[in-house]
Amino acid sequence: MSQELDRISLTLPPEMVDHLDRIIEDWDYSSRSEAVRDALRDLFAAYDWETEEGGVHHGTITLAHDHHENDIADHLQSVQHDRTGIITATQHIHISHDQCLETITVNGPRKEISELANELRSIDGVSQVKVVVVGS
Repeated sequence: MSQELDRISLTLPPEMVDHLDRIIEDWDYSSRSEAVRDALRDLFAAYDWETEEGGVHHGTITLAHDHHENDIADHLQSVQHDRTGIITATQHIHISHDQCLETITVNGPRKEISELANELRSIDGVSQVKVVVVGS
């Protein structure tokens, strides 16, 4: 890592250190510091998502649905066409005879991403919606 770094101290209970060390080994982190930096990036993205009124967020909306439900494919497509300003890509996967998984890549203001997710949640046949945002 070529950037300048500040050193801080972190105090954790032994069970958290043990858990962190298992993660470092399992996920092949180069150090505790790198694992903590990774976790902090996730924390920062979640914080920014919750608190920033402005700004652009990047992420995905993933939803599971029953593709046999009342014209759900047409309904989902209609909603997505109405939101082309924030949708950059979509992926549709058949996970079983009845169930599909759709991933919608989004780029836009928090309010618009949340409105899209809520609109998708309200569609009959959609069983789960998950929004994941990542830092800039």
